[in-house]
Amino acid sequence: KTKQVNSTGGVSLFIEKSLASHVQDFVSHSSRILSVDLYFKGNVKFRIFVIYIPPISDSKLRSETIDLLLQLLVQTKQQNFYHAICGDFNMHLDTYYPIYFNRPATASQRSYRLLHHLLSHGYEETIPVNASDSLGTFHRDDQVTRIDYVWSCPMLKGFALTSYIFDAQDTCSSDHNPIITYFDDSLLVA
Repeated sequence: KTKQVNSTGGVSLFIEKSLASHVQDFVSHSSRILSVDLYFKGNVKFRIFVIYIPPISDSKLRSETIDLLLQLLVQTKQQNFYHAICGDFNMHLDTYYPIYFNRPATASQRSYRLLHHLLSHGYEETIPVNASDSLGTFHRDDQVTRIDYVWSCPMLKGFALTSYIFDAQDTCSSDHNPIITYFDDSLLVA
């Protein structure tokens, strides 16, 4: 008999050495949400959220994580931070877009509240949906999907340069491929 192990959290963020002196705070809001604040000259404040939203099968923990993230996003906007949210959303944006554009009453229901909040508040996902049929962010057996994202707040999205999914299957044993996103550093020298 094999024991089933459920993964319910654990997020991390690596900061490049040249940016380490700009880190002013980091908070583990739960084992599923981490925020890191970087401060730059000109009162430029940048917050990065790294998240893991549990799958639908753990609806209570999923709901709690989404509610906490939404509270944190509202606070972050009120504090005038540039910010980005990255990680495993365990959501399929490609199936949500048609609902958002064609069935607005359904799109705003509780089960879709995070994606609805992001889209209706001007956040932008950095990689176009269906950018690649063969390289998703999640792979298991023959299944390849996109459940990991990098979202930029409205103030930050103009600084996004490019994004791509890095094929990590040959370099690590994870069932996820990371998204690499580049931003224009002119934001940091404002």
